[in-house]
Amino acid sequence: MSWGADARAADYRITPTPAWVTPITTASRAVVPVGQISSGAYFLLGDFQTRSGPEGRTVFRHLAAQALNDKGVDAIANIELLFEPSHQTLHLHMLAVIRDGQRIDKLRRATIRVLQREKELEYRIYDGRKSAHIFLDDIRTGDIVEYAYSVLGSNPVFGTREFGSQSLQWAVPMERLHVRLLLPADRDMRIAVRNSARQPLVRMIGSHREYVWDESPLAPLALELDAPGWFDPYPALEWSEFADWNAVARWAVPLYRPPAQLGPSLRAKVLSIEQGARSQADKVLAALRLVQGDVRYLGVEIGTGSFVPSPPDRVYDQRFGDCKDKTLLLLSLLHHMGIDAQAALVNTVLTRGISDTSPNPAAFNHVLAHVKIGGRSYWLDPTRAPQPGSLEVVHQPDFGRALLVSDATRELLPMQRDPAPALKRRIDAQFDARNGFDQPARLTVTTTSEGREAEEARNLLATTSPDALQKQYLNYYARYYAGLRVAQAMAISDDTGHNRITVSEYYEIPDFWPLAEDGSRREASFYSPEVMDLLRLPSSTVRHSPVALAPPLDVTLVTEVLLPESWPIKAETTRIDDAHFTLERRIGGDDRRLILTDHFRSHVDHVKMDAIPSYVANLERARNALGYRLFHHMNLPPATLAERFNWMIALLAAMLTGALVWLAVRLYRYDPPPGNFTPIPALTGLRGWLLLPALNLFLLPFRLVSDFLPSINVYAVPTWIRLTHPGGAGYDPLWAPALLFELVATLTLGTLALLTLVLFLKRRSSTPRVFIALSIGIVISQSINQALVMALPLTGDVADTLRNPAELIQSVLFLAVWGTYFLRSQRVKSTFTRTWRPRPPEPLPATAPLEATQAQPAG
Repeated sequence: MSWGADARAADYRITPTPAWVTPITTASRAVVPVGQISSGAYFLLGDFQTRSGPEGRTVFRHLAAQALNDKGVDAIANIELLFEPSHQTLHLHMLAVIRDGQRIDKLRRATIRVLQREKELEYRIYDGRKSAHIFLDDIRTGDIVEYAYSVLGSNPVFGTREFGSQSLQWAVPMERLHVRLLLPADRDMRIAVRNSARQPLVRMIGSHREYVWDESPLAPLALELDAPGWFDPYPALEWSEFADWNAVARWAVPLYRPPAQLGPSLRAKVLSIEQGARSQADKVLAALRLVQGDVRYLGVEIGTGSFVPSPPDRVYDQRFGDCKDKTLLLLSLLHHMGIDAQAALVNTVLTRGISDTSPNPAAFNHVLAHVKIGGRSYWLDPTRAPQPGSLEVVHQPDFGRALLVSDATRELLPMQRDPAPALKRRIDAQFDARNGFDQPARLTVTTTSEGREAEEARNLLATTSPDALQKQYLNYYARYYAGLRVAQAMAISDDTGHNRITVSEYYEIPDFWPLAEDGSRREASFYSPEVMDLLRLPSSTVRHSPVALAPPLDVTLVTEVLLPESWPIKAETTRIDDAHFTLERRIGGDDRRLILTDHFRSHVDHVKMDAIPSYVANLERARNALGYRLFHHMNLPPATLAERFNWMIALLAAMLTGALVWLAVRLYRYDPPPGNFTPIPALTGLRGWLLLPALNLFLLPFRLVSDFLPSINVYAVPTWIRLTHPGGAGYDPLWAPALLFELVATLTLGTLALLTLVLFLKRRSSTPRVFIALSIGIVISQSINQALVMALPLTGDVADTLRNPAELIQSVLFLAVWGTYFLRSQRVKSTFTRTWRPRPPEPLPATAPLEATQAQPAG
């Protein structure tokens, strides 16, 4: 073991296990839940015992873990024990390695280093905590490391009042969890078990009341990384000598009471503010900016300093302080100007989830000021960078629930304003491609932020060099536009009066219209990266927690494209409404300009677990609605027949023709019996009025083919792409269904017409029904075709020709006349009597036998 004599005495001691501890043995054999383990180590025992009394608090911990692989060896061979030397001492009781059933004592052979922890120094917080690092040698896969230690003492800022909590479930599996709490029986202590219906076993041991929770084995409860901070489903045992939140507030009142007198420097500041301010709001803003700007953030939170703020005069003279120090300084300035203000304790991680914890001072990790002016409440954070603008536009934080430090406080106070102000941001992206398809395009991105968004942008600009920031912005858009380069340095406009900041970026895209692989067209794509970032999918959909969302946002992205030539732009609007967000996309523009407007609004800060499937489905719809592409077809030499041939449409037509032929054969064998009608020989045969429908049937296939042939070039590959692919010069979402319907209708009606003609000539009994079905099919086909034509963006003579309903009216009249004729005509009933299969002759009707007549003898 490596230590210095003084360091050992000052930092930790090696002592026997305290007599009050209940011995708990490590399981010698355990069924390892391999499927639940992700760290490579399995915890066999977690033994947590806490004892409180007149002599103070002692926390005893006894743990054992087994290494299952190399990763597990790393996890158990290095032990870290935390304590705060200003009011705590560390006692080591036991350290051993169990290998193949043999116990090896490691306590006096391990390497121990006591280090200054200061893990929050990057946040400018110096807390004085230390950690004892124990490094074990010769640890192998399968070894069990077992150790026990105690931490004695508690922060004197709480006096003799006791509170604390102990988790009853971990994110990793555990073979056995043992929790024991010993509290003086004469104390008025609140005991609560959160997130579990199971209660601890309770009994009296001398002057203490014992609470024991013992469970084996214990399944893991792992939360997703995107769970809200306030969501805490872990079972926990909590105890507190603070009866309610009022007791906590009264404990804090002396800490945040402004001094009766201020020093000369602060008195001069108060006088200067009062002389320059025209209203109470102006005084509040001046005091806030003084504390935010003149006193840098640095926390020295050692011992009681972790809860007790420093005197305001000292804070101002040294020009640094943490949230406690800066808040008390602000409160003191406001108090001496006669403005009503109190400290407000909050938890920036748990936020509103703090309502579920037992009342205690350690539930909070941040403090800010609550100010009242004219009956309105304002939440002001003196640790933020100086906030410009009026009191109405400065960003006010929302940490869910706050405890006002006042004797009158009874409950936690909601911080959220109703309605909650949305964080606003607008992005205008202009693509100037007017110079031509083979020339670079200029991209200008102008981002306007308000409120908190403006303050965060302002802070980023203040802490990042212009070159570094320009590089970040360039790389962000370069992910979407290849070869993007900076055309000129970004420009910044800061409207501090309205707390609004505008950043303009200038880029050039060398190959804005890249050639497609086949060289037949140029393509330009437009993305909505800022909105896509807001539509990120959750890390998982089958989960144990809700999904955390950003605070209410209102983001508008307007993409304007200046085109090199006239372009048919069809106005469209797509809207996705979800309980959690709304996305609206509008497509518009004029002859040589395309405008895409994306407006995103979020409504809540999380997604409940039962709503995640519908939320994800709407996210996918919203993501699919974004993006846009323009196609410019090149003036290339006429394509060969092989290049123009549309194999996809040809295959579809071939498959459909095969299906129709099969169906026609089945219909040819359709054999309905002739009607109950005795044919009239004089009306039998294809004569008279039947010659007119016969002539129509003969001409119908030719008419269908002649109507279809002029449009067959539309199915050629170049034209098909131009009409049916988004961004094509003539694109419309109805072109594909309209063209496919025309193809299907022509093949279907043509096949049915030929079948009907054959049946007609063979005078089959099915002819009337098939003829009427064909006539109805023509009417339906023409009706659908007219509806599609009316919806398509057609102009000129073509539109007038196709949108003429005369042909549909003729077909309806034809159906009415000839449908009635085929249903009622005696000639039809006398002519169409033949069947595909010969029918057996009908049997002669049965007759009664003649009765024999017998002569009767004369009487």
